[in-house]
Amino acid sequence: RLPVGMLATNCYVVSDDAGRCAVIDPGAEPDRIVDFLDDNGLHCEKILLTHGHFDHIGGLEGLKRATGAPLVMHAGDRPMVKSTPDILCTDGQIIEAGDLRFEVIETPGHTPGGVCYKCGNALFSGDTLFRDSVGRTDFEGGSFETLRRSLAKLSALPDADLKVYPGHMGTTSLAYERENNPFIQR
Repeated sequence: RLPVGMLATNCYVVSDDAGRCAVIDPGAEPDRIVDFLDDNGLHCEKILLTHGHFDHIGGLEGLKRATGAPLVMHAGDRPMVKSTPDILCTDGQIIEAGDLRFEVIETPGHTPGGVCYKCGNALFSGDTLFRDSVGRTDFEGGSFETLRRSLAKLSALPDADLKVYPGHMGTTSLAYERENNPFIQR
């Protein structure tokens, strides 16, 4: 987890044992992200966006230039991003980066093209789900009703031990959020 930019957006680097990785939400500071990859002997095979807000894509252009990695995002947020996506993902699709397999879970509401990525027992939730909270829906394209349906979809996931890695703040678990998050309780 690399908190980047003035909003401390969580950029995640997820790697396999061979050093192949995916970078999730390069929100800012692309040089810092590239330095982290280089310092740890990692090769970026995919760049995954959970959504297209500026604080999650600010480092995208620099990271793409430095790594040449394909960009994965949902078509619903395409108008927010200057870069041409290499893969427009859909619900249930599997995105591979080395030995890693990321399942796409469409979770609109914060934005029209919001997605979460499930990899093993990890869920990268972007701004869909935070510890005890959720992403705002008062921005253009946001919808609380749509987000509520996305939260119900996440809550219904069968993985009891799923760790949640949100776009801001610290990690949580799906079990904790089912019990404590007032937005999932509704």
